[in-house]
Amino acid sequence: MQSPVSAPRSGGSGKGGKRRKPKKEGSFAKRFAVGFLKFVAVCVCLCIIVGSVAAVALSMYIVKVTENDATLLDLQNLELSYTTIIYYREETESGQEEWKEYARLTSAAEDRIWVDSSAISDNLKNAFIAIEDRDFYKHQGFNFKRTVYAFLNEVAYHLTGSYLRGNMQGASTIEQQLIKNITGDDETDYMRKVREIFRAVALDNRYSKEEILEAYLNTIGLTGSVAGVEAGANRYFDKHAGDNENIAEGKEPLTLAECASIAAITNAPTKYSPITNPEDHLTRRNLILYQMWQQEYITEEQYNEAVAEPLRLAETIVDPDAAQQSNNSWFTDTIIEEVIADLQEQKGMSRDEATNYLYSGGLRIYSTVVPSLQQKMEDTFAAKTYWRAGTMDYESGKVDAEGNPITEEIETQAAGVSINYKGELCAVVGGLGQKEGDRLSNRALIPRAVGSTMKGVAVYPLAIENNIATFSSTQLDAPIEQEVKDDAGNIIKGWPTNVDTWTNVPLTVYQAIKVSKNTIAVRWGQQVGLSEMYEFAHDTLEIDTLDENDAVSLASMCLGGNSYGISPYQLAGAYMMYGNGGMFYSLHSYVSIEDYKGEVVLEPEINRVQAISEDTAYIMNRLLHGVMESGGGTAYGASVSANGLDTIGKTGTTNDNKDIWFVGLTPYYVSAFWYGYDENVGMSWYRHSMHPGTKAFKAIMDDELSDEAKYPYIDWPEPPEGSVVPKTFCMDSGALAGTNCPNQKTGYYKADNLPSASCPIHYAG
Repeated sequence: MQSPVSAPRSGGSGKGGKRRKPKKEGSFAKRFAVGFLKFVAVCVCLCIIVGSVAAVALSMYIVKVTENDATLLDLQNLELSYTTIIYYREETESGQEEWKEYARLTSAAEDRIWVDSSAISDNLKNAFIAIEDRDFYKHQGFNFKRTVYAFLNEVAYHLTGSYLRGNMQGASTIEQQLIKNITGDDETDYMRKVREIFRAVALDNRYSKEEILEAYLNTIGLTGSVAGVEAGANRYFDKHAGDNENIAEGKEPLTLAECASIAAITNAPTKYSPITNPEDHLTRRNLILYQMWQQEYITEEQYNEAVAEPLRLAETIVDPDAAQQSNNSWFTDTIIEEVIADLQEQKGMSRDEATNYLYSGGLRIYSTVVPSLQQKMEDTFAAKTYWRAGTMDYESGKVDAEGNPITEEIETQAAGVSINYKGELCAVVGGLGQKEGDRLSNRALIPRAVGSTMKGVAVYPLAIENNIATFSSTQLDAPIEQEVKDDAGNIIKGWPTNVDTWTNVPLTVYQAIKVSKNTIAVRWGQQVGLSEMYEFAHDTLEIDTLDENDAVSLASMCLGGNSYGISPYQLAGAYMMYGNGGMFYSLHSYVSIEDYKGEVVLEPEINRVQAISEDTAYIMNRLLHGVMESGGGTAYGASVSANGLDTIGKTGTTNDNKDIWFVGLTPYYVSAFWYGYDENVGMSWYRHSMHPGTKAFKAIMDDELSDEAKYPYIDWPEPPEGSVVPKTFCMDSGALAGTNCPNQKTGYYKADNLPSASCPIHYAG
């Protein structure tokens, strides 16, 4: 049986149709190419996604880390530490006032003095640009080429262990360095550079190149605590950062080589210190000079001259890396305390805030100090020539471990102060011997019982002012109370006592002040009134250390047995009215304070009061002259002899010689001196003839006032014409003298308050 014939396959070669060819598959290369393109497309998409996410993340990061940059990078109000400078006033030959530097208050962190761009030498600016950022005026905050190269250089180092050109390549522009100086952002991570670049671009868009350069030159760190070009120029060369047109106090400008020296330090302050590493410093300095020449900031001739210039540092320079050791004068200590107190009162600052602002706020304090007088007073007190160094064993009230009292040896101390007739503090010393530290306890500001100097504060001026007494009015020199108790509770006969005994005869105001009779002062005080005396001293003369208990005590308001007392500073202020026509000015040690930008931030609150009338002031002036006269004047021999200037004054002593006082006045200054123990114990060995305050006063004033050009002869202010009448009075009766009066003296009287016309004792009939 025959097999059936199979049907032909499609595409076969059988009869009736063609055989089909097999389907041809794509080549491997084509399939690979298609796959690769798909892969690349996916990668690109992923990169775009990742890049977008990264960009968003970076944007969010930049926004986050720079959210406070508007304040942080505000170049007009940089919150940096600036050195405070105290100035003093000096009159030039042409009669103009000129302010000169007296002292600096530097914070522990930095010594920085802001200087405007216009006052900085062009050579100094160009030195920094040439070495730190030659394209400063071309780029927009960062240098793209230098940044890319620095990045590749770091990559090469991490891959091969060496840099492309053998060393690290910096890319920071002046903007970036300024940002680091301001923010303190000095981390080693790579994101710091990212933060810097974004901030630098923003800074460059916000400020001009000159503003940026000014901020940079004022914020750079130099050796130790020195910061900014002005402080650097001051410290290293005793010069200013300005050029010839911007030099204060007659100092020379920086030379070209000195400008390069300052620019050399900032790259590595320790390595390039001109003090500790002068050779490395000069190498760096000369490189900067070379760059300035190559960049055509200077000529070849200038370059050669500058390179040949030796390094000449200021003679007074000290190692800036050493601990800061200040040597403030007593005046500087005083003004520090006054400014801190005023900042607390006027600005509502805490004491810590005020202190920090004073030391780091870059303040310009225009003080009232007279440096020559301050130095003479400090020298006198340091030498201790006029003060006996009395010592004694003192039971301090402390006990040792076994409960036994501890006895300490104590030594006498002293203080002095001089003001002018506008209430300005001119000189002050707070202790004997060399000053051994800063902001020590200042005895010139510490209240003590003032003894008989109190008589000139309230008793006699008010008695004259209110027409209760005249120059020659009399009171009986006898005790008011026959029996009183002393401080220990013992009964004593008669009060008040005098230095000498009672005369039991009437004495004139002139005599009573001259020999300092306590009895007479108390009797006049009774007539004036306790409340009147207290209010005058406390309110008008601003002696705020007087206590309300003093207002009910004749011993306090007439004889100076005050509860808390009066400081030498306040006492000088109280006597001011006798040399300026009866005016009182609030005491102050500065006239104005500005910040480092020149804005006034503080002025003292000064009250100007006509405390007593001009005629009363003149009469009191003449009464106090008697204290300096022979014949019993308690300060006889203390009158100054310089230039024929007149002198008046008042002495004072408290019970048991615990406090010895003298207030002396010349037409230029009022001075007050205190002597005693800090522990308020008596000096049993003291004798009134010793009176150190009078001797010190005369020596200091004779020395200071001998300069006739600075202190020409002037007299006391005259009262209005006709308001004060000189008359001769009888020393025995106090009445106007007649021909038979044996003891006569010229007195001064208000025209409307003359004594009786004839002497009742020596009346001729």
